[in-house]
Amino acid sequence: MKSKTIFHLFVVIIALASCSQTEDAAVKELNDSVMTLHDELMPKTEQIIQLKTSLDSLSKGPDSVHVKKLIQSLDKADSEMMNWMHQFSIDSLSTMDFKAKLSYLHEQLNKLKTIETLTDSTLHAANQYKK
Repeated sequence: MKSKTIFHLFVVIIALASCSQTEDAAVKELNDSVMTLHDELMPKTEQIIQLKTSLDSLSKGPDSVHVKKLIQSLDKADSEMMNWMHQFSIDSLSTMDFKAKLSYLHEQLNKLKTIETLTDSTLHAANQYKK
C-alpha cells in the first residue's frame, strides 16, 4: 500500500513538472516573438531619425505642408516605439501567473505589430516622397 502511494505521488510530481516546463516553453516562445519584433523595429527608428533630418531641410520648400505631415508621422512612429519601450516590463513577468504572462505578452506583441505597421507605412511614404 505504501509503495502505491509513493508511486502515485511520484506520478503527480512528474505531471506537475511537465506542465511547468510546457508553460515555461510557451512563455519563452511568446517572449522571444516580442523581443524579435522589437529587435527588427529598432533599426527602423534609426531610419526614422535620418529621414526626419533630411526632410527637415525641405520643410520650407514648395511642399512644406506635405513634408511637415511626413515629419509628424515619423515623429509619431518614433514616439510610439519609445513609449512602448518605456512601459514594457520584462521583470514584471516573474510576479505573474501563467495566464497573466501569456496575456501580457500577447498584448505587448499586438502593440508592437501596430507600431510596426505605423513605422513601415510612414517610412514607405517618406521614402517615396524623397524619390
